[in-house]
Amino acid sequence: MTSSLLLAFREGLEAFLVIGIILTQLAKVNKKSLSRFVYIGAALGLIVSIVVGTVSFNEAKELEEGSEELFEGIMMLVAAGLIAYFILWLHRNSDVSASIKSSVNNTASGVGLLILSFLSVFREGMELVIFNLTQISNHAPSIATGSIIGIVLALGVAYLFVKATVKLRLNWIFKGLGILLILLGGELFAEGLVKLFEGGGEALEMIALAVFIIPSLYILLKNDIQKLRKSKNVAL
Repeated sequence: MTSSLLLAFREGLEAFLVIGIILTQLAKVNKKSLSRFVYIGAALGLIVSIVVGTVSFNEAKELEEGSEELFEGIMMLVAAGLIAYFILWLHRNSDVSASIKSSVNNTASGVGLLILSFLSVFREGMELVIFNLTQISNHAPSIATGSIIGIVLALGVAYLFVKATVKLRLNWIFKGLGILLILLGGELFAEGLVKLFEGGGEALEMIALAVFIIPSLYILLKNDIQKLRKSKNVAL
């Protein structure tokens, strides 16, 4: 339950933070009347994610024991790939908050905001579905309970963050979440390879961890490292 709780918390926090930024920006540009479209889109994204997740998990649970192990291994590698993609996206969009605000400013209609909020929640929901599909050998009620608790906690924390840190850069929050994701991605990548290539053992697991985590951390923190070096050179 702990792993599903943490995964749901991370994915939920990111989705709710994005929705919070959208609502905050609408208030700033005097378009608060369009907020209802954001709530509708977010609710639809959550509902569709739950339906797809429930159907996918139940179908996966029907697999035979040998196929179940293979399926989990493949889904672990897919989940690790999604994390790697997110890290690249975060590197290319260093100012996440500004990117979201720009999308809001360029979206004039309520339908556009509905689609934006729907996709923001649905994307994170699908990522959570894929992460949970790596645990089909576990009990479904335990995974569901952990996911629900994680999402509720994420909603509360996101609300506090948006209210308390509107004037601060939320990029560092996304960076922190990114670091947690990298560590999780490294574990998924390593476990997935071990499940698919059982003869690799601990050596394969350690190599896979290093191959995933070290480059990912460098990509995520590359811009910050360069800025730190430049500031030091200026100071000298």
